[in-house]
Amino acid sequence: MEGLGRSCLWLRRELAPPRPRLLLLDCRSRELYEAARIGGALSVALPGLLLRRLRRGSLSVRALLPGPPLQPPPPAPVLLYDQGGGRHRRGEAEAEEWEADSVLGTLLQKLREEGYLAYYLQGGFSRFQAECPHLCETSLSSRGGPSTAPVPSPVVGLGGLCLGSDCSDAESEPDRDSMSCGLDSEGATPPLAGLLPSFPVQILPNLYLGCARDSANVDSLAKLGIRYILNVTPNLPNLFEKNGDFHYKQIPISDHWSQNLSQFFPEAIAFIDEALSQNRGVLVHCLAGVSRSVTVTVAYLMQKRHLSLNDAYDLVKRKKSNISPNFNFMGQLLDFERSLRLEERRTRERSSGGQESAASDPPSFFTTPTSDGVFELDPT
Repeated sequence: MEGLGRSCLWLRRELAPPRPRLLLLDCRSRELYEAARIGGALSVALPGLLLRRLRRGSLSVRALLPGPPLQPPPPAPVLLYDQGGGRHRRGEAEAEEWEADSVLGTLLQKLREEGYLAYYLQGGFSRFQAECPHLCETSLSSRGGPSTAPVPSPVVGLGGLCLGSDCSDAESEPDRDSMSCGLDSEGATPPLAGLLPSFPVQILPNLYLGCARDSANVDSLAKLGIRYILNVTPNLPNLFEKNGDFHYKQIPISDHWSQNLSQFFPEAIAFIDEALSQNRGVLVHCLAGVSRSVTVTVAYLMQKRHLSLNDAYDLVKRKKSNISPNFNFMGQLLDFERSLRLEERRTRERSSGGQESAASDPPSFFTTPTSDGVFELDPT
């Protein structure tokens, strides 16, 4: 088997004009990525929960990448790198010698198992930055000259290097989910139609998660007592808005790696809270019910039920098995978790007069569930 390592010289040649077809994945932390990175690289915002499922084979790498989960791997090579190149041995089993908690090692092995031409960068970012500083970007460098429009933070995904603009719903979730309410994110084959829920899934009392079809079923909405509908799409109509029986809120976001869904978390959470405070049912839906609506629901659980990202995601996953938020939205949930933890720490410090011990601060990063048993939400 061909060696999996690629040198800095090889990468420098691949990055030379014309525009390279190489997909670069930065497997370091988001902080290191934002500080400095190889030009054109995408950040892998991979939480511990998804990493664990990748390792045990219950989650497909291809299902996590933007685009149709069933399409064949692209012919372009994928190059992964970490800070220092990792630990490996020579020969065919290189990818098996990475440390157990290595994002790079897990992705490298799984990508190759699924047919991708995946390699790692020898010496990692440190060596490449020392040898080719002109091909690296820092937080102070300009990526496209002066511009009034903000540049979205790149996140892992095959669409990241070829999509120059936002895509419509017709190009995103239908590709991920065909004409159903979503593919199972823990496998590369679609579930049988009879196994898909034909009604909204209850996440909490009065909080329901669903797809566009659910939002159009007035009989089902009435039966469940749903009077609030949170529409997380830019173009699906609010069908029953004019009859006055339903309260609507629309979040105009597409399922695309460039979209900033987190900016709408506060108003979405407030809308859900308003419904629940009045003992009314609320439906959170997007087109397929697997990405955008899931992201908003997880954010609500994190803030209002004080759950970690892993626990909130796990709770929703157990209620609705075919969820699959794109990596960009997962990265935004990670940032949201950090902001919640910071606010909690500041609140404790204010209440204790600044004497709060640093040892009691909650973790700023993902926590991995200690058990695969059913997660029960603490009603308090």
